[in-house]
Amino acid sequence: MRGAGLDDAIGVVTPIVADVRKRGDEAVREWTERFDGPRPQGFRVSDAAIAEAVVDDDVLEALRAMILAVRTFSEAQRPTDTSVEAAPGIVSERRWLPLDSVGICVPSGRFPLPSSLVMAAVPALVAGVRRIAVVTPRPVAATLVVARELGLTEMYAIGGAQAVAALAYGTETIESVDRIVGPGNAYVTAAKLLVSTRVGIDIPAGPSEVVVIADETADPRACAADLLAQAEHGSDSEALLFSTDRALSAEVATLVAQYDNIKIETVSSLVDALARSEAYAPEHLELHVRDPEALLVGVHNAGSVFVGGSAVVGDYAAGATHVLPTGGLARSSGGLGLEMFMKPLQIVRATAAGAAAAALVVGPIARAEGLPLHAAAAERALERVSASASTEQPT
Repeated sequence: MRGAGLDDAIGVVTPIVADVRKRGDEAVREWTERFDGPRPQGFRVSDAAIAEAVVDDDVLEALRAMILAVRTFSEAQRPTDTSVEAAPGIVSERRWLPLDSVGICVPSGRFPLPSSLVMAAVPALVAGVRRIAVVTPRPVAATLVVARELGLTEMYAIGGAQAVAALAYGTETIESVDRIVGPGNAYVTAAKLLVSTRVGIDIPAGPSEVVVIADETADPRACAADLLAQAEHGSDSEALLFSTDRALSAEVATLVAQYDNIKIETVSSLVDALARSEAYAPEHLELHVRDPEALLVGVHNAGSVFVGGSAVVGDYAAGATHVLPTGGLARSSGGLGLEMFMKPLQIVRATAAGAAAAALVVGPIARAEGLPLHAAAAERALERVSASASTEQPT
């Protein structure tokens, strides 16, 4: 993670995670009091608080539109079950099943993000996850409204490493989950990494990032606005402009001069700009060029690419997730999708003849690997088929 101080954060959260694992609710209370204010007696957000939450009508309609878009896109992502006779008499199957339980972290600090609950909960619901537990310190009205719109009732007013540990190991009040998803600060990310041997986690997201590639046809004010939008997340966020046009670079530089975390470079060509972006592997990539589709074919390393619109449009209104890889992880990972809330179950079916034939493959390889009992187990099937065949012969 670029500039996120993850190594330092792991040192800070290690004792917190261990304490919650050992002492449960009491440890959660103490760490919450230390970091988030008054010592809580209970963590569970009441059904009444969720039912009574109110937001302005325009906010409610926008949230409903966002939920619909994310649901529509998520439903189209369902992976296909496969079944194939990979060898004579042996059928191998891969069947996708929903996770049983998921915990969702929703930021609620300087920038509360109810939109992140939409991004995580909607695909979980589409996948068929039975239980969804939400942790969010000081939940704001919009987050409560999202929970109500989605029918979520299990919400805890806690956050940070202590919330992650509670979801991972369980406490007297909070039942453990199978996977923890959702954004957070460096301490939340560090805690998720620490518990990842116990539960599944999503991508370890860090500070927001954007790369804007622009040529002479781009609107400098639009470029500046999009750089500023990502820089707004905090001083550790990074916003980069690679432009082939010096005049555009200069104008954008003037428009964003007050932000130290926005960097502008004039490059020799769009090929050069793309190469720099590919090396950086940004969370968001915007293409403000004459022929974006021609440039898009060369993009491999980006969390989400935006053609003909701002990253903020894609992040909120397109149904595409805004829980995306950062820190260069876009080289190997993608954004939060339906498959994050599912798991493949592998099934192998063998006829007697198929199992016997497999012994001719298993035996030599197992012995070569120094595993004679593996070979013996496979060859037992061959013996059974041979014995059966002999008893069926006429006397």
